[in-house]
Amino acid sequence: MSPRLLLAVSILGSLVVAQQVEWGQCGGQNWTGPTTCVAGTLCVAQNPFYSQCIPSANAPPPTKSVTTTASRTSPTTSASRTTTTSPATNPTGVTGLTIRLLPLGDSIAWGFVSTDGNGYRNTLHNLLAPGNTVDFIGSFKSGTMSDNDNEGHIGAIIDQIAAAATSPLALPARPNIVLLMAGTNDILNNITLSTAPTRLSALIDNIFRTCPDAAVLVATLTPLTSSTALQTAVNTYNAAITAMVGSRAAAGQHVVKDRTTFGSSNRAKRFG
Repeated sequence: MSPRLLLAVSILGSLVVAQQVEWGQCGGQNWTGPTTCVAGTLCVAQNPFYSQCIPSANAPPPTKSVTTTASRTSPTTSASRTTTTSPATNPTGVTGLTIRLLPLGDSIAWGFVSTDGNGYRNTLHNLLAPGNTVDFIGSFKSGTMSDNDNEGHIGAIIDQIAAAATSPLALPARPNIVLLMAGTNDILNNITLSTAPTRLSALIDNIFRTCPDAAVLVATLTPLTSSTALQTAVNTYNAAITAMVGSRAAAGQHVVKDRTTFGSSNRAKRFG
């Protein structure tokens, strides 16, 4: 594992969460989450307490301000709107790398429900591409982006994702970065939740057995606030992920935890 590649992955953990997904919240009074939107969407104020990333084609005429800055305050009245564009330079500051990246997980990796089918992948590709050679891999193709390979499985639980990861175009294709998000559908379907972190850990073990030089970015789950019981399960699972990733990193494994904003709670609730 190149130290420079690991550095890029570590920075990537913060870059990915820096942009909100389509239809996600991007501002409002007391909002502390992402305030920038993925490419192709605009942060539109719905009221003083809530701003949302709206697809550019669906955005209304600008009657309220739209901000994609780091400000955490609510939008103010303005006729301007700022869009998110791909950076001219790689914001990780690390270049000259050959990156083979496997988006591995459920529907969020696949890009389900996003208007262009790319989900987070196109924005991520644009963040990494300047100065690097980037190739997304996987057995599926989805979305309008040219490099649209991924290993996202709609509705899949951890065990199914683990089985799919053995596809010849997934882990055996030897990615050097794996973006992993799994567990939402286990919670939605109440599938042996007590063993979910252990099963995820076994999947990570297999990633490192197959790709010992890879770095793994493990995403925590998006909120499921429609139910107190579901959200409690998410909180418990995310805490277990945090502890597990921390232990692995302390032992020298190339693994990073990402507090994800890949999908909204409504999408996770409905589609997983």
